[in-house]
Amino acid sequence: MNAERANRISRIDKIFYLADEIQILKGRIQEHSTGTIITAIGVMEHRIDELKAELRDMEKQMVFNTLSEK
Repeated sequence: MNAERANRISRIDKIFYLADEIQILKGRIQEHSTGTIITAIGVMEHRIDELKAELRDMEKQMVFNTLSEK
């Protein structure tokens, strides 16, 4: 497996891991005193957005590199 593919897989794995953690934390939210959990969920959701953007950029770069080789 080349390094570029490993980087993509690593990002995808992180997205799935974070999504699982978000679901666990959402189950722990209560009516009171869980503001830090809500904040943590927001941070993780933002990180998922960042990882998705990185994957899109990687895909664009792969397409550009493929087209440049022709």
